[in-house]
Amino acid sequence: MIELKNISFSYANNCENSGLRRIDLTVKKGELIILAGKSGCGKTTLTRVLNGLCPQFYPGNLTGSYSLNGQDALKMPIHQLGTMVGSVFQDPRSQFFTTNTTDEIALGMENIPLERAVMQERVKAVCTQMNIDRLLDRRIFPLSSGEKQLIAIASICAMEPKVIVMDEPSANLDSDAMVRLGTLLYRLKAAGHTIILSEHRFHYVRDSFDRLVFMENGAISAIYDHNEALRLKREQLAGMGLRPFEAPAFQVGGAFLSKPEDTLQVSEISCMLDSRQILEEVSFSARSGKILAIAGPNGAGKSTLCRTITGLYRAMGTVQIDGEYLKRKRRTNHSFFVQQDSDYQLYAPTVLEEFWIGKKETPALKEAALARLSEMGLDAFQNRHPASLSGGQKQRLLLAIAAASNRSLLVFDEPTSGLDGCNMRLTVRLFKQLAQEGKCILLITHDMDLIAEAADCVIYLEQGKVRYHRNVLRKM
Repeated sequence: MIELKNISFSYANNCENSGLRRIDLTVKKGELIILAGKSGCGKTTLTRVLNGLCPQFYPGNLTGSYSLNGQDALKMPIHQLGTMVGSVFQDPRSQFFTTNTTDEIALGMENIPLERAVMQERVKAVCTQMNIDRLLDRRIFPLSSGEKQLIAIASICAMEPKVIVMDEPSANLDSDAMVRLGTLLYRLKAAGHTIILSEHRFHYVRDSFDRLVFMENGAISAIYDHNEALRLKREQLAGMGLRPFEAPAFQVGGAFLSKPEDTLQVSEISCMLDSRQILEEVSFSARSGKILAIAGPNGAGKSTLCRTITGLYRAMGTVQIDGEYLKRKRRTNHSFFVQQDSDYQLYAPTVLEEFWIGKKETPALKEAALARLSEMGLDAFQNRHPASLSGGQKQRLLLAIAAASNRSLLVFDEPTSGLDGCNMRLTVRLFKQLAQEGKCILLITHDMDLIAEAADCVIYLEQGKVRYHRNVLRKM
């Protein structure tokens, strides 16, 4: 189905460092291939070559040959290639063309085009398989990031292309949705579809993938078949910067007991958005020196809750920080919120200058910024434009900026989305260091690895309500 010979690609003006070097890869029809490697190793660029975005959308120099189902893909018009290779991007917003979820799922099929009855049947089938009927006929923009991800996946799977390329499709999904995605990919593979999966989390396709392609510095370093990959020990995977194939395990125990001196006191927060009740009388507390994970299914209200706490949203209820009841605008000065969409928070012309937006540059500020960049492994990128970084590198940059902010309350929305195993563990060390410095840390996350490694306690939100707030008793 796919044959790449001596494929090399470099971005125009060297704006990105994650090009490709002499890629040779053959993929059979019906194979499920995992592309793995550290952030910035070239996985996303390889997926862009496969779907034609490099160099037709991302300018650069592409050499080598690419055969798709016996045809020269490099000479194929982009609209023809798009019917054969369906793509789910790392950021689902970048592939939406409509404002209605049902219209978005059907749009690709309309462009093929398919008969209306066929489109209706496929929309119904894929939404049933993914358990997302509740998301039909909804406005796209108010959806959570995980719900947007589900719509993007459904829109591609409904087209039933010969090849499906997915760039970290599980990054924003809750555990149940991840399991359903694994089941859907298994069914698509069984039906003869070829699947290329660029991922950091493997456990949801542990039983269905055929080969693991490990990349370093834009090249393929090793290819493991299914059994060889599963025989890699945890220490070997860690050395490669990868996460384990096993799902993480941890236990939660007794209820978290609030204290009057807790750094953050949240009381009866209720919020309506688009005439929908998102949060209903949510109350909890969090204390300095501790890491609180906020978990729950996609669309439970986790991001809305944290945007309310940090003053970005209006809502009913009260928020107390450091013993003082604060109105919305003042809360923004006492907290730092790292959003899930990193591009919304990066404005400066260089990575280093991000640290003193709104401040005066001083030698002390520059020294502190360089130290934080070094902690996150980003010191070599200090003079790069933030937009040229990979998704994982942008995420780590925002973590470094938050750490340097000196705010008492730090809130992170899916901070390990797009992070490989090495950088996930590096991020955990930073969170623990910040907690030891007396910061109060909130992590919105679906990443069970992160909860198992970092969290002291967990709040579970469901349908806008707190179902439990418990301590993490044992991490395994």
